[in-house]
Amino acid sequence: MVAADAVMAEAIRGDASPTLEEEEEEEEETLKSLVIPVTSSASGGAGQFIEVFPEELPEVAPSVLVQILADEDAPLSTWADAALLYVQQKREREGSEILTSACEREEQCGNRDHRARVLASAGIACLTQAASGNHAGDGEPSSTSNSNNMEEWRAMADTRFMRAGKVDQLFPMTWVGKGMLNLSIGRIDQARFFFETTLKQCGRVLPALLGMAAVRMAELKFQAALDLYAQAMTHFPVKSGAATRVGFGLACYKLGQVDRAKAAFTRAHEMDPENVEAMVGCAILELKSLDASSPSFRQQTEKAIKLISMANLVHHSNAMVQNHLANHYFWKWTSVPAGTISVTKDSNIATSTKPMSLDPSERIRIGHEFETHVADDDEPDSTDGNTTFQMKDTWKGPSESGLKLWKKDYDRVVALAKGAYNSTTVQEIQAESLFMLARVFHVKDDMENACKFYDRACKLAPDLSPARFGLAQTLIWEEHYDEAAAHLRLVLGTCANATDALAALGLLEVKAGKADRREAFAYLKKAIDLEPLNPDLVLLEALALQQQEIDYPQALDRYHKAVRLLESQDTPVPFEVLTNIGVLCHETKRLDEALQMYKRALRALDDGTAHISSLLDSTDNHVRHKDNDMFWNFVDTNIQLEYSPKKEDGDSRLKVVGDSDVDVSALPFKVGDHVRIGEGPDGVLSEILEIHSTSEADADGDEEEGVFLRFKDTIATPERKEETDDNASSSSSTLLASLFVKRSNKRLDNPSAISVAFNLARLHEVAGRIVPAVELHKAILRRHPSYVNSYLRLACIARDCGSLKDCSEWLKSACIVAPGNAEVLTLVGNLHLSLCDWAPAQSVFDQLLAQKVPNVEAYSMLSLGNIYFNNLKTPTKYSKHLHHAADYYKRILSKDKANAYAANGLGTVLAEKGELAKAKACFDRVREVSGDTIPDTLLNLGHIYLAQKKHPEALQMYQSYMGRTQNTGAPITSKSQDDDDAQVLLYIAFAYFDWARQTELFNDARAAPADGRYKMCISYIEKAMKKSRKENVTLRYNWCMAKLQAANCVLQKLTRNIRRTAKEVQDALIGLEESLPVVQTIIKWKTVELKKIDIRTNMLNDFVSHCQANIESARSHLSEELKKEAEAKELRELQRLEAETQQKEREMEALMQKEREAKELEDREKKAKQKMDKVSALNDTWKQQAAAKASTKGDRKADGDAPPGVLEEEDEGNVDNATAALFDDDSDSDDDGKLLASERREKKKAEANEAAKKDDDDDVLFDDGDAQPETTEKDLFGESSDEESDEELTRVEKRPIEDSPSGPDAKKRRVVEEE
Repeated sequence: MVAADAVMAEAIRGDASPTLEEEEEEEEETLKSLVIPVTSSASGGAGQFIEVFPEELPEVAPSVLVQILADEDAPLSTWADAALLYVQQKREREGSEILTSACEREEQCGNRDHRARVLASAGIACLTQAASGNHAGDGEPSSTSNSNNMEEWRAMADTRFMRAGKVDQLFPMTWVGKGMLNLSIGRIDQARFFFETTLKQCGRVLPALLGMAAVRMAELKFQAALDLYAQAMTHFPVKSGAATRVGFGLACYKLGQVDRAKAAFTRAHEMDPENVEAMVGCAILELKSLDASSPSFRQQTEKAIKLISMANLVHHSNAMVQNHLANHYFWKWTSVPAGTISVTKDSNIATSTKPMSLDPSERIRIGHEFETHVADDDEPDSTDGNTTFQMKDTWKGPSESGLKLWKKDYDRVVALAKGAYNSTTVQEIQAESLFMLARVFHVKDDMENACKFYDRACKLAPDLSPARFGLAQTLIWEEHYDEAAAHLRLVLGTCANATDALAALGLLEVKAGKADRREAFAYLKKAIDLEPLNPDLVLLEALALQQQEIDYPQALDRYHKAVRLLESQDTPVPFEVLTNIGVLCHETKRLDEALQMYKRALRALDDGTAHISSLLDSTDNHVRHKDNDMFWNFVDTNIQLEYSPKKEDGDSRLKVVGDSDVDVSALPFKVGDHVRIGEGPDGVLSEILEIHSTSEADADGDEEEGVFLRFKDTIATPERKEETDDNASSSSSTLLASLFVKRSNKRLDNPSAISVAFNLARLHEVAGRIVPAVELHKAILRRHPSYVNSYLRLACIARDCGSLKDCSEWLKSACIVAPGNAEVLTLVGNLHLSLCDWAPAQSVFDQLLAQKVPNVEAYSMLSLGNIYFNNLKTPTKYSKHLHHAADYYKRILSKDKANAYAANGLGTVLAEKGELAKAKACFDRVREVSGDTIPDTLLNLGHIYLAQKKHPEALQMYQSYMGRTQNTGAPITSKSQDDDDAQVLLYIAFAYFDWARQTELFNDARAAPADGRYKMCISYIEKAMKKSRKENVTLRYNWCMAKLQAANCVLQKLTRNIRRTAKEVQDALIGLEESLPVVQTIIKWKTVELKKIDIRTNMLNDFVSHCQANIESARSHLSEELKKEAEAKELRELQRLEAETQQKEREMEALMQKEREAKELEDREKKAKQKMDKVSALNDTWKQQAAAKASTKGDRKADGDAPPGVLEEEDEGNVDNATAALFDDDSDSDDDGKLLASERREKKKAEANEAAKKDDDDDVLFDDGDAQPETTEKDLFGESSDEESDEELTRVEKRPIEDSPSGPDAKKRRVVEEE
């Protein structure tokens, strides 16, 4: 921004190029007076003049001063001084008029410098007027001529700059003026050129510095602008004025330097207390820095608002100030000075002490917290000086009087916003004014005007996000969801973290029904991530998730999370949230949790005890069921009942304590009331059956008078408390109990509780609690007779219970309450359809079709199409009805291509025409779109597959249909679930029957599965007969026919080379014998009793003849099969005996083998024991040899006759040979020994000879006369066979080397052996 007043003052002065000394020694230059030389007076002499002082200027009209200057032929410098005098007094408009008049005389009086000065100043003055929004002439601008006025001012300024340039091309203020002109029309580059040129040519000129700073601000180069403003203030601390400080403060604010900005605005306000921009800047920054928890918050807020109000007084046409004030009054509550308000507890009526002017739907506040609206249809009633009006909400607190009434002064907001709009030509400020107006209309629910003003604001300022968000809200209200979503995306383009916009856009994306909803939930998730503790955003996500049934569990989880957040913040959970949780639990079959949530919702609506209290004298006691305990209470009757001491086990008759002449009719209860005898949960619940006053004789013959109550149940006598001796004498012989009677409370009086009560009744229906559901629906209708939904539910309950008369009565009542209601008429039409009353049903749906309601219209056409399709049996109208049915289905699809029900109907028409391929494609598409939510599609596909002889696929479709309708409670088209099941079971049976007949066509072994399929057919027919609630002759005939075909199949197995059993033939015979009398009975009904049976007589007679023939054939086949089975049984017995004999032989052989193995094992163990004994003997021998070695070794060392260690080696060799013979394992491998005995014997002899030869060599080598005599195996172990000896010798040769001794002696022995 350019400080226009400072630039204009500098331009008028003309000192655009000060010296350095002037800059350093600048002092405030204020024109003390205006001196006009007198030249026109005849008597005037030299030195005469007219002097006008500044304080006199307000008394002098600008036109008078212009006339004086013109009459006296004043020089241009005097004209400029006059204009400067006005500018210094903040009267730029008058100064501009002086300069305009001077421009008309500039060629007549003045030199070149003065002419350029006046023309440039006049041009800058025009730009100043254009910026302020004034006319080129007198008067204020209107909203339609602002842009034209600006163009006029700019054109006038451009003309004067051109004239000034012709006078003096190098005059600095002309260049500054041209820069300002280009800056005002957005030509930033040209403006920068003029300002930079001025600074280069003339140095630091204040107007050029300020203009260049404005260019930098427009380029968003705030730091550069800050530096330029700082230079201007440094070099021109006085001339720069308050406006420069304001620019400096704005640059600081843009850079985030809030404290410096606040200081700059404060300094500007100190320099010029009437500077509006400085006052607004100080106020806004002060408001922004306030802490709501501070004790001085209110005082500081009032101080800031007062500052803005002062700015408005200084410049009442400043649009920025007016917008700020409008925003302040939009949020401010203004007290109504006339009188005070009195309110009553649990009432929505308020009374004032003096007449008040209140409009319907006007927003008001009573006291400091209670906010509400005046009722829409309520006109305040002023009588006796008081005003009574009705509020939308009920006063929940105690009754009070003397309360102040507050309301929003929207009229002032509108006036200020309109004034701001008409006071400026800046589109951004005008957009803010329109936004203020739109908000007022929005809060008043005038959505049409709100949308219009929001739209205009967005067109003027596309980046004004609040206005665009408001526009999106109004578009959502008008159900223009696509446009609203587009505007919300634009909001997020400028404010990516706007959580409200993210949440709203996410909801719209979900509502749009796109297949891929990830983007929608991404918006919601981002909003929650930005404000994770905001329960409203979590609730919005839950609301989005509950749009589709598959997301119900996730929606329930989000609702629980929101409830936890609200409870953690000590915020009451709204009853709407609890109700939604209950509905979701209801839909997800969590019935107990749903019940608890509905009860919590009802308690949340109480807000005290107003709606839960019950009156003893209440006559509305229709809600009494124990499952509806939220709508009744037990009320103390203040009556005591006396237990009879004679009946310790209890009695159903109790006496009322009191006088015997009590009036029975005056008692606060009556027969049929539900009561509680006793205090608290220990009391006994029962029902009063009789109230009478009589004299009765008790057991001992005495008479007792009084009022007695007879209850439905026996009232047990409570145990008497133990008493002390002091109190025993005064204790009564009877026990007393208080009587409490059940009375309905006032919960249903609250309109908000009706929806919760209705949902609770629906929950009772789903849970099978029909009695409390009906009771609650009826209670709702007694309190609110126009609640149509309860009529409809009562009609549905009566229909489901088989009471069509009651259903009709409830529907008639609904039609009386809501004539023409689409839901009522739809249910009436469906009732006629279920009764096959086609003509009344067609009339009802024609009436619905005439209403042109979108959803109802489609349903009506669908029902009419179904009516025509179900009436195809009329031969003469077959083609006509089929054509009408197809036409209705096509009309629906032309308007809604995604209507799966219409597509399903069209598929049935195609199937009826025989176009099975097209019909199948249609049904497949319906399944794909609906996700099997239309069970009839499965049934129709089964029929198609059956017609195409694709029996497995048909059976799968039929069974899927039954699973769908039985497990999920999906709607069916028959009168009852059992009838529908019977029909589908018959379809399945026929599919098996047709499949079996098709299989029999092979007439060979491949026809074997036919028998099993006939059996499946018979079983499904039997199931259908059980499901059918009435006698069905056709079903019985089908059962007999299936039995006959199954018997034929069994009898023909032999010709088809298929095995069969006598039992199969016997079962076939039994089936034939069972079916024959059934068919004969049907023939009797048809021919003798003349009953209406749809089966032809010749078919029945043919069946009987075939059945009789098959019975005879089956009997012969059975005898043959029995004979074959007897022969086969005898053969199997012989085979069994032979097999048993062979088995016994194998067992004997195995037993003998086990005995042999046991004997061999015993022999091995015996031999092992003998060898162990030999080992023990050998150990003893070793010990003796070791002792002998020790003595021999000592002698040899002394004599030195032989090398040490030789004797030990020889002895050890002998020991090894002996040891090897001990552990010979030849006896463990007898089988190998038997097979290779001769080979082993030869090998062992050869090895024994080699061993003997080696021993001889050793003897020769070590023959010293001291060698021990050779010990043979015979000496050690006794005699043994040659085979064993050979084996032992072999084992000696194979003994491993590692058993040889180690150490120094062993080394010596190895050396000798090598030699």
